[in-house]
Amino acid sequence: MRGFVQWLLARRYRSVILAAAFAPVPLISFASTALMTLETLYRGGQQGLISAVVATGGVLGLAWVWGADSSNFGLAGAAILFSGVGLGVLLRWAGTLALAFQGVVLVCAGGALLAGLLWPDPGVLIASIVEQGIDWLRSTGAAEEQIQAVTEGWERLFIGFLILGVFLQLMVPLLLGSWWASLMNPQPQFGSQFRELRLGRFLGIPGTLLMAISLVLGGPVIQNLFPLALFGFWFQGIAIVHAWGRARQWNSAIVAAMYVLLLPPFTGMTVLALASVGLVDNWVDLRAPLRVKT
Repeated sequence: MRGFVQWLLARRYRSVILAAAFAPVPLISFASTALMTLETLYRGGQQGLISAVVATGGVLGLAWVWGADSSNFGLAGAAILFSGVGLGVLLRWAGTLALAFQGVVLVCAGGALLAGLLWPDPGVLIASIVEQGIDWLRSTGAAEEQIQAVTEGWERLFIGFLILGVFLQLMVPLLLGSWWASLMNPQPQFGSQFRELRLGRFLGIPGTLLMAISLVLGGPVIQNLFPLALFGFWFQGIAIVHAWGRARQWNSAIVAAMYVLLLPPFTGMTVLALASVGLVDNWVDLRAPLRVKT
């Protein structure tokens, strides 16, 4: 992988071309964000912006060749590419992956609160999406009772899951771009920094209160922030498992099993278990024994 990163950074146009090519593809668009994150970390914020502008031009060129809507293509591509520049600037300013992680959570939390103020009733925004989902469910032969049970909660949960999607779309490139950049150092520090991921008291205490309140209340603000808090603690729980596995020299199969259990039908249970570990870590430092040993 180090050879690939060296090849990418040897010629600036390589990252730009790949980022422009990946941006329109939904399943791998995160690679474009990660490439711009790497570009910004390596060359600085100003050069990262220039690369993002050029890559956006490439996305518009692809839209023209494919006969797609240039405005939608350009906006989506620009959001994907410039978010990578923002992640790179954030990581350069923060200096550590843990602080950058907290910054991403804070930005997404602010977005959730702002969305709740601007769109207190998101039903109008997702009416067409719900209708398409209902049509698809009907085409599969689902009963009307089943369709109603599936779709009746969409309006309440839409913004929360939208924010969660944005959070994951930022976190994956942040981790990937940071890892790529660390490979250029004589002693890569990505692993050690990843194992120190935490929300900290500033975000962990409100997150814990939110998780507790969600057990008895279900207002719009809580519904919008709950998925973000859950997956914030989830990332922290994963970091703890990696930290213990590294310190205790666990068999790699044990850590691999954690990721296997994230697949259906164990996804929900595994996410909740790891998030619980992360939540507890904010109050009882589960990695303290490892540091004492070191």
